Amino acid sequence: MPAFGWGLVILVVISLPPSNLPDTRNWPIPHPDKAVHFIMFAVLGFLTVSGSVKHKNTFTFAAAAVGLITGLFYGAITELLQFYCLEGRHGNMADAIANGFGTVFGVIISGIIYGNRNKK
Repeated sequence: MPAFGWGLVILVVISLPPSNLPDTRNWPIPHPDKAVHFIMFAVLGFLTVSGSVKHKNTFTFAAAAVGLITGLFYGAITELLQFYCLEGRHGNMADAIANGFGTVFGVIISGIIYGNRNKK
């Protein structure tokens, strides 16, 4: 359920008009918007796998696959939604790639955390 809630948070954030978002031009990191995409989808990937692990009480390849597929699909859909349906928003391939890398990172972190738990 937390992954579903986080997915809704992502949907709300990507739907906000640009004027409602912080100005990131002076942030001390390059491409801060990509970092935000990465973090949002890393959390989604982690929460998706966590939900599966808590349901089955073990980390499995299937849990990782569900996390990856869900995050990659949702990351692509949110960019298409921004590109085609949301006025003032501009979905693009670079954001979709950041979403994908974030998802992979979140799934890897969950594998490290929950995979080690399985070995005990």
